[in-house]
Parts: sequence; C-alpha cells; structure tokens
Amino acid sequence: MPLYNRILAAIDFSEHAQSVADEAIKLASQMKSELIFVNVINQRDIDAIHSAIDRLSQQYDKISVQRCIDQVHQEREDKMEEMKQNMDLSGLEFRFVTRTGTPFKELLNTIQEEEADLLVMGIKGRSDLTDIMIGSTAQKMFKRCPIPLLTTRKSQ
Repeated sequence: MPLYNRILAAIDFSEHAQSVADEAIKLASQMKSELIFVNVINQRDIDAIHSAIDRLSQQYDKISVQRCIDQVHQEREDKMEEMKQNMDLSGLEFRFVTRTGTPFKELLNTIQEEEADLLVMGIKGRSDLTDIMIGSTAQKMFKRCPIPLLTTRKSQ
C-alpha cells in the first residue's frame, strides 16, 4: 500500500504550474498513487465578471454570467490539455477537476472530498502583488492544511 494513495496537485496555470505538475507526477509515479490536478477559479474573478456584466447588460441582452463561467471552465480544461502535452503521465491514474470559490477554501474542500493524502502546490501563484515571498493561498494552506503539504518553486 503506497504511503500516499491520492495526491492533489494545485495547478493555477501560472509560471510555477509546470514545476508543481512535474513534482506531483514524479511522486505519484514512484508511489503508484492516484493524481488529481485541481484548479480553482477564484471567486474574486467571478465577482468581477458579475460586476462587468451588470454594467454591460443594459447594452447587450445576450451576456450571461453562467456562459462566462462556463467559458472560463473550458479555458482551464484546454490549458490543462495543453500542459499534459509536456507531461509523462504514462501508467498514472489521474484526472483534472476545476472548482470555483476562494482558492484556499476550495483546496481544503477538495482535500476532504477526495480523501487526499498529500497536497503539492507552488509557493507563488498568479498574483505578484498579494505577497512578496509566499503567495497568500500558500500562506493560508500552511496554516490550515490537514495533510502533508509539499511546496515547489519554479524550475530554473
């Protein structure tokens, strides 16, 4: 029985995402674990879409928040398919899930729902403004993560 049966890899499609994926794949391959790539569409981005559509809806009847969210989900799935071209996933049981909400909360929910044993994530995400050294989601996960948390840096 592997030490980690189910490994989550938090993929945000930033410049750090490939190193997270590479490390998670390496571990999952060595331990014969299931690998789940998880991406969270930030609620802050959804709120911005709502705000923009509210302003534009008076001019355009066919704009829909749900259609925009569906498009973002599809874009994330397309990005994951693109990333998979650079990965050696042979022999691995893996899947990709997308969540919507506050990133650290959704990661915690996914850990619980998927009964994950390990989380792999980058220490810096999409925003360079939130925190200089360690991203705010990583900081929150360091404090709250109920399972072992492995962080990676961008490959040099």
